[in-house]
Amino acid sequence: MDGGATLDILHQILSKTFADFGATGPMVRTLLLKDRYFVGHKFRCGGIQAVVPVGSDEIAFYDQGGTLLMTVSIAAQDEQKAA
Repeated sequence: MDGGATLDILHQILSKTFADFGATGPMVRTLLLKDRYFVGHKFRCGGIQAVVPVGSDEIAFYDQGGTLLMTVSIAAQDEQKAA
């Protein structure tokens, strides 16, 4: 995940997908650390979580129980917007 445009795309994907799942309320971001190293971001809204690992161009969406609901490619969405 790099670049300002990609951050805009990330926010759009998160907002739309959370809304599609019916999640309401504020979107909360948490930095993910492992052994004191930054490894990604986790976003929560309602009962849905989204995880974006460092270096990945995919967002994984999970329900409250941790079941994978879907993945979305940030790069693919960014390319569609550029076209």
